Amino acid sequence: AHSMFGCPSEVWTCSFVRGDDNVVMSGADDCSLKIWDVRNTQRPSHKVGDSEFEAGVTAISSHPSLDHIFAVGSYDEYARIYDHRKMSKPLSKVNVGGGVWRIKWHPTCWDSSVVAGTVNGDAGKLLVAAMHAGCRVVNIPQLNEYRNEDVDDGLCGDAGIEILNEFTAHQSMAYGADWVWFGSPDKSEAAGSCSFYDRHAFLWDPNGHR
Repeated sequence: AHSMFGCPSEVWTCSFVRGDDNVVMSGADDCSLKIWDVRNTQRPSHKVGDSEFEAGVTAISSHPSLDHIFAVGSYDEYARIYDHRKMSKPLSKVNVGGGVWRIKWHPTCWDSSVVAGTVNGDAGKLLVAAMHAGCRVVNIPQLNEYRNEDVDDGLCGDAGIEILNEFTAHQSMAYGADWVWFGSPDKSEAAGSCSFYDRHAFLWDPNGHR
């Protein structure tokens, strides 16, 4: 699926895309993101290479409720948001300070009734494990107003993505991160993260409250 210098390249991540059961995405150490049609895997239907990515593509996460939207992480320290129908450039991207190894959408993203038309919701909120930089809580506010039929070059732009909070207590690279969601009645939340070499796990407040 991926190669570099004439040899097979490590594939770090793959995912289906919501909205089209025939589309699979893959990312690898060859600095490329590839889009595949499972009905014809001889060659990718689209490739985004080193003109966009400066290092290996390490994480892909399809939005749980918004068709065609997915997040991509790379060793180049950027988290990017794409619409798979329009791959010429990311809808938005942000530097999170470290290589991106894990991306998790906020738990409310799984409820399409909450996501649709929720101007002040969490449809664009992500938890990112950024290796030596720790973890970041990232938000794309415009996704709260996005509809599955929308395809708009001006949807986000770089100014439309923001870092809400960071967690830097890890003394080693943060590889794992996920939300801890308590749901009703108060819908309280926490973030959990873990690091490799120092074998630490933390539970922390993603909203930055002490």
